[in-house]
Amino acid sequence: MSEEAVRKAVQNYIKAVNAKDRRLISKACHFPHFRVMGNNVFYNWKSADDLWDWFESHVSGDGWGYSKLDSVSIEKLTDQKYHASVNFGRYRTDGSLIGKYKSLYILIIQDGRWGVIGGSGNG
Repeated sequence: MSEEAVRKAVQNYIKAVNAKDRRLISKACHFPHFRVMGNNVFYNWKSADDLWDWFESHVSGDGWGYSKLDSVSIEKLTDQKYHASVNFGRYRTDGSLIGKYKSLYILIIQDGRWGVIGGSGNG
């Protein structure tokens, strides 16, 4: 059951970002939330507002419209922590591809729900 809930949490995160909905992002993630980017820069966001503002500023120049999961591979580390290896594409609103990316999401159960607490990726 937990693996299914973890997979759903990853899907919910992508749906929240695509909906551009800070409230849904706050439900899909735990905060503070961190990422190590492809250039080894570390970011730490205190809220969904912080995360969304950063994300929007970094994808607006590409004409980003939405992201689409290509694959998700789940690995259980403990009963309270999983890793998700995620491959996804970013697309413009017209459906043209911006790029393909890989990320590792760290998901934990906190306050009775699974959410992304952090990750590392090249996108």
